[in-house]
Amino acid sequence: MTDRTPGAGSSGRLGPTVAGRWYPANRRELELQIDSLIESSASSPAIDTPPGAIIAPHAGYIYSGSVAASAFRLLRNEPVATVILIGPSHYSAFEGAALPAASSYATPLGEVPLALEPIRQLADRPEIHIGDRPFSSEHSLEAEIPFLQRMLRPGWQLLPLLIGTGGRDEARRAVAHALRPLWGRDTLVVVSSDFTHYGHSFGYVPFEDRIAERLETLDMGAVRLILAGDGEGFAAYVSRTGATICGQAAIRVLLGMSRSTTDASMVAYDTSGRLTGNWEHSVSYASLVFQRASRA
Repeated sequence: MTDRTPGAGSSGRLGPTVAGRWYPANRRELELQIDSLIESSASSPAIDTPPGAIIAPHAGYIYSGSVAASAFRLLRNEPVATVILIGPSHYSAFEGAALPAASSYATPLGEVPLALEPIRQLADRPEIHIGDRPFSSEHSLEAEIPFLQRMLRPGWQLLPLLIGTGGRDEARRAVAHALRPLWGRDTLVVVSSDFTHYGHSFGYVPFEDRIAERLETLDMGAVRLILAGDGEGFAAYVSRTGATICGQAAIRVLLGMSRSTTDASMVAYDTSGRLTGNWEHSVSYASLVFQRASRA
């Protein structure tokens, strides 16, 4: 991650990397799948204003697509100018955040231009790394983009950030501080995160009976703190329980960005264990929606 010139990526664009595996690679098939997920997703609560931020899962669409759709459906035809998309880095280790050097992000639904001017504003900050390598195999951001392409009114730009899962809390706080001025009235923040990863394959088996019930209890403990905007409490909860929430650092960045009271609610929750009937290996999915009376 040495090239600090946004828009200077060797290929000029990112992705897609999981098309054809996690969601259809064919444009029309993908459109139909997203439309079906949106129409069949759980009824969303009535809201007075469009969401200022959402948290949505990023697994294969057959697993987490319905939960994700429950949040993304609230964005239908919204006139958003910029989407700040924040997700965990699963494959590259670094402290702080990574931004790409590319100029667009591609999915089977087309290319989304990156918000190069905000990226340039962030590029010189020591907690921000510029380069495409962390994005080359990453799925956490890519899984959300087709929903955004299908739901939002055309014309928006993308500011994609990967958050390092290690490092100091000070680096995450610095990232949140740097992003806060960019969260304006025409900006949407999307955080990509699954919730608890349960099973021996994830190295996390805190209980072996009443798994479905106890997983939900574990997940809801985290959800309540997030909805309350309690970043410190959320961090302490994850540390105390060991909850394997892959995007916990990205969620903490979102909570650090907020500087006013936020009306928030959970719109959907499910687990892969319920969907497959296999409770030896289960990932939890939740969609949370944040409304703000005023932004920026």
